[in-house]
Amino acid sequence: MNQELMSYMSARLKENQFIQFVGLELTDIDTHFAAMELNIKPHHMQHTGFTHGGVTATICDVTTGIAAYTAIFGNGNTAKNVVTVDLKVSYVNPSISSKIRSTGKVTKAGQNLMFCEGQVFDVFEDGTEKLVATAVSIMAVIDVPLKATVS
Repeated sequence: MNQELMSYMSARLKENQFIQFVGLELTDIDTHFAAMELNIKPHHMQHTGFTHGGVTATICDVTTGIAAYTAIFGNGNTAKNVVTVDLKVSYVNPSISSKIRSTGKVTKAGQNLMFCEGQVFDVFEDGTEKLVATAVSIMAVIDVPLKATVS
């Protein structure tokens, strides 16, 4: 784990209201890699009791996005960020556990585009895991825009 990245990104995520609302927690980070966990609550579930696919897609998107950001971190790019250009999620198994874990990694880091892969796992109380979904994403490196205000 890269402690400098963890400190910086943890502080940024605390300011991100969406991440806080969903309940995502950054658990590991290094150059070209990130991992997150989410404790599943009733509002994360769909009507048949599985974790909603949108929640799975969200954790894939955020984790691969953070992994992509690590590729530009510390390169004098404080005015840069990454945004999702494309996200494809393949659902392998329904999520039935009370916790999910996601990993994201950069497979190719370019100046303008970052190609990433992600995985989501059910984490069971006995410590075993089961693959829930895989993802591929493309992140674009952008200039940080002015903050929008919502009224």
